[in-house]
Amino acid sequence: MRTCYYTDIRMACPLFVPEAPLGAVSPESAPLGDLFAGRCSADPAAAISSETLRRCCNRGYARTACERASLAEADAHRFLVKADDGHSVTVAWSSERDHLPLATGYAVVRNESTAATDPLAAQARACAAAYRRFSGKTGIRLSAGVV
Repeated sequence: MRTCYYTDIRMACPLFVPEAPLGAVSPESAPLGDLFAGRCSADPAAAISSETLRRCCNRGYARTACERASLAEADAHRFLVKADDGHSVTVAWSSERDHLPLATGYAVVRNESTAATDPLAAQARACAAAYRRFSGKTGIRLSAGVV
């Protein structure tokens, strides 16, 4: 399992576009709150093996294990749910390389908004959807349906 070198916080590959949960996983063991199937924004048509999805895409810091990840500016994105008012989930994010921040910000994920195709927005959306699912709530739509 890939974690940040300095902490035990898990992160996702900055190229990964999550599309649907892979199955029941405890929120602590996956950076987005669950393991996701999806695609690589560097090569959207390419098939991704389940091992690569689990080890690289969902975990980040795959620069030495994935040729596409080795070309990305960032190594990983981190996420933290900051608020949920029932209509939207606010997710704090950090993009980093070599364990140092490149950029930080917030994403507000609304129930009614459409699925995202940008990796950072799609990952923030997946994080919010997993948070809602594990909280017993629903309403956040991913590209493959409502989670």
